[in-house]
Amino acid sequence: MNRYLAVALLLAACGDDSSTLPTDAAVDAPPILIDAPLPPLGHHHYVLDTLLVPTNNNEARLYGLDLDNDGAVDNQFGMVLGTLAAMGFPAQMSTTQNIDRGKSITLVDVFANDLTTELGATFATFVGTNPMPAACASASDTTCRRHLAGSATFTIATAAATNPPLMGAIAAGTYTSAPAGLLAAPFPVFPSAAPVTLNLVGARVVATPIAATKLVSVKIGGAITNAEMDAKVYPAISAGMEMNIAADCTALTSPPDCGCTSGSTGKTWLELVDAAPKDCHVTAEEVKTNSLFMSLFAPDVMINGQMALSIGYKASAVEAGFVTP
Repeated sequence: MNRYLAVALLLAACGDDSSTLPTDAAVDAPPILIDAPLPPLGHHHYVLDTLLVPTNNNEARLYGLDLDNDGAVDNQFGMVLGTLAAMGFPAQMSTTQNIDRGKSITLVDVFANDLTTELGATFATFVGTNPMPAACASASDTTCRRHLAGSATFTIATAAATNPPLMGAIAAGTYTSAPAGLLAAPFPVFPSAAPVTLNLVGARVVATPIAATKLVSVKIGGAITNAEMDAKVYPAISAGMEMNIAADCTALTSPPDCGCTSGSTGKTWLELVDAAPKDCHVTAEEVKTNSLFMSLFAPDVMINGQMALSIGYKASAVEAGFVTP
């Protein structure tokens, strides 16, 4: 990939107007090169350009990894996302839009001297911000993705958690991390809600094939602690449900009907989650204490002595420029 953008400063005289030019103008000055930051020797930098979340149980099994070494794929939250998708929770659409529009930026650093075989390879993620170029050309741009062409630069968000890289190895062009690391990973939410980044425990990554300019397929697996569920997941789901309710219900001060369109997603959420007192709204606490969601979100893996909820998804990444801490 050509990393350099040349800006030529060409000064030319025309007729008698040449007397208006400064006498010391450097007509033949060399181009000014604006260089994207190069990674340190042995490091390769990328940005996630796609993220696939499970929309059914089969995809949950395909995207998941074995987190507790029992020989079975762990992706309970992926199963939940499949259930929610059938109920109108647009996790994949939201995830895609957030990535396309630069709302959700996940940067990747892979350390390996040899991308074919490397025993000491590492994998780290960071939350990114300030893409150059900007994701969208204008407010009316519906395609965006201008920052995902393989030549963009980013800033690492200083407020986000920075974890030690996952240790692992590359064999035949496939990177496999060792078990039980920490990894910052995006969480799918509704399009207009603020994107959420989870700090996964027991994280594992399998990436294949690895090239200097692209990670073709990356499986990301890990587990969500109860603290992360309380702080991030339940509020995000509540916010998404509230968006559906606001769109589908016109009398939010008139419970229990709330003016919802019959058969709408908003009406479904209110009937399912809005508990006493019924007030035409769904709070994070109501999601957390709802009997159905308590069952769906029951922790399923033991990581570092604590039970947590497994999650897994599939991604790809293209080359990017950024400087690690």
